[in-house]
Amino acid sequence: MSSFFRQAAFPACCACLLSVAGAIRGQEGEAELPSVEPLSCAHSPDGKVTVRGAVMGTVFTVRAYPGSGMDAEDAEKICREALACAVHWEKVMSAMDAESELARLNAAEYGISVPVSPELERVLLLALNYARLTNGAFDPTLGPCIRLWKKSRRLGILPSDEEREGALRACGWEKLSVRKGLAVKSVPGMRVDLGGMGKGFALDRMAEMLKTRGVCSFFMDSTSDVLAGAPPPGEPGWRLRVDTGNGQGEVLLLSHAAVSTSGSAHQMVKIGGKSYSHVLDPRSGLGVTEGRQVSVRALSAALADALATAGCVMCEENFRSLTGKLPGVSVLSFFQDPPCSVVEMQKQDVLRKEGGMGPMKGMAKQLRF
Repeated sequence: MSSFFRQAAFPACCACLLSVAGAIRGQEGEAELPSVEPLSCAHSPDGKVTVRGAVMGTVFTVRAYPGSGMDAEDAEKICREALACAVHWEKVMSAMDAESELARLNAAEYGISVPVSPELERVLLLALNYARLTNGAFDPTLGPCIRLWKKSRRLGILPSDEEREGALRACGWEKLSVRKGLAVKSVPGMRVDLGGMGKGFALDRMAEMLKTRGVCSFFMDSTSDVLAGAPPPGEPGWRLRVDTGNGQGEVLLLSHAAVSTSGSAHQMVKIGGKSYSHVLDPRSGLGVTEGRQVSVRALSAALADALATAGCVMCEENFRSLTGKLPGVSVLSFFQDPPCSVVEMQKQDVLRKEGGMGPMKGMAKQLRF
């Protein structure tokens, strides 16, 4: 694999990202959305509607105020449609669903041009741009390593050097080509996995739908990723608390921006007396060996998501240098955090089983309304 810490041409990357974002916006017509039954719906006295639903292995929550000429029932219907939008995109880009379009690409032989829909092409192009931007610290082709590492975590045994090197040979974002409705994997065994940005990407698409339907004041989250539209009526912004380390936190007023938190401290596993994260280091194919937590604010949830993932791998100096050159991006927190104790991990498992939280990349986020 090529080093992802070589000198990057940041202005060119930024321009490429912006041009792709402009080119893909509005290309597709409205897709027929699946029927979704939310987990819960609630109406507040101030008019806010809250709809929660299970999507992408976690819980998505949409909080919104009715737009002009709407009542709460209208707003609830549109929020339900936003959840259905997320389910639709899950069917496009899930690596776990054997019926998804991405799964069909993963199952195809290498070296063959595989037709992809405009929707899958859109997310793949964006993922490759984020990989280029971070010099591979975010890599959407780590599927073989992810599959191998999940097995290692389950069995509590590190993969052999032969297994790990074989998985690494099947990875590498530069070995995936996407253009003109076709995708080509240039090495055998490559599997694309968009988990490092998929939830953020879905939030961006949900926000587009809400605004198109006239709902502009909203706040959505998929546990570790949040996206805010216009502030609540009469308020300067949506309140969001971000963990800054050592039990401290900062309350932000968020509007027209996204925040993503990625962290390994709460999902560490000990193998051979050494702690490893669920977050993979693309250089080694193994989990990161430190408890780190990163929170990033950006103008899009997909970018915030991908950068927070990259921040768990890159050294802090390089990461801050990268993000400092990206418009609208700021690092809200970047700190080392000791791995959770067994008791803390058990408590988190109970919360997940009770539906209190979904599988999280980071657990720094607390919402305050």
